[in-house]
Amino acid sequence: MILIPSFIDRIILCSNQLPLPEKQVTNEHQNQIFKNATRDQDLHDIVRQQTKRMSPNGLILHAISIGNPRSASTLQFNAVCVSLFLHILNFAPALANNTSCIFVGGLKKFKKKEKQRSKSNPQVIKMHFKPNCTEVLNDTWLFSTARDLSDGREEKSWLIDHCGTQERIGYIQDLETLSEIGLDGILRKYGDVFSLEPHMMDAMIEYFDIWDKLRVCCGRQMSKYWRNDLLPTNSSLKDATMKKHSLCPTLVIDDVEKQFMETKLYKLLHLYENMRPINRPSMVDEVLTGKYCSEYNDAVKSRGIGFNQGLQT
Repeated sequence: MILIPSFIDRIILCSNQLPLPEKQVTNEHQNQIFKNATRDQDLHDIVRQQTKRMSPNGLILHAISIGNPRSASTLQFNAVCVSLFLHILNFAPALANNTSCIFVGGLKKFKKKEKQRSKSNPQVIKMHFKPNCTEVLNDTWLFSTARDLSDGREEKSWLIDHCGTQERIGYIQDLETLSEIGLDGILRKYGDVFSLEPHMMDAMIEYFDIWDKLRVCCGRQMSKYWRNDLLPTNSSLKDATMKKHSLCPTLVIDDVEKQFMETKLYKLLHLYENMRPINRPSMVDEVLTGKYCSEYNDAVKSRGIGFNQGLQT
């Protein structure tokens, strides 16, 4: 039997400064709700009904993040993943251990995952292609990325036309708005969708402000400009005409990595096995150690490893 500590118990392990949410659902109350459920669908319906009284959007269990590569799609996926996890901890903590976030590379894999997916297990799926909405669970919230506001409006229209819903379109994140309102502003958009408490948003902003540096300057999917700067001069991958990166050379990357690992949210996510892959620059990176980033950067310098290649390549 797995014991599920309350959300506040988990947070206290990381910091004693985060207050108990006013609308916290106690484990005792949540477990009683689950005992009343006789089938998977019963549990799903009962929990949603209970949560509707506390969260404007009700209980969100499933989400899909859609976006082309290099459109800040990983930022959106990670933000949706972490937001849904905190949402579950706040409103349905007994489901926290079953919460997961995955990447699906093709339509066949997506169809297989959708058939296997439990209706009561929270999950976020990332994909680089448009879903066939007839294959999507009908309570799924949809998120997408776009180049600019105009592209974002087209994306939203497509989702409404093909998926038949406006109520469950969470947020269309475009690079133009990201540039205007910054990372903190974008994170608050997701916080609004998932009804996150102010102290949760503070933890998210602290976490992603540091993660964003690691995302750009560390690991398998680092900035192409920074990788190019690091590549040895004799590498066939090196482009002498490419501009140099301005931020990454100014960072002591191991210090940034360690700072990230000390955030409240990193420590909280690390307690849940399914959520640990999110605590990396990308989900294909190795586990952070406090020295992973410098080791990876050194491997780019010495061996010229390319995009998505690991240390053992």
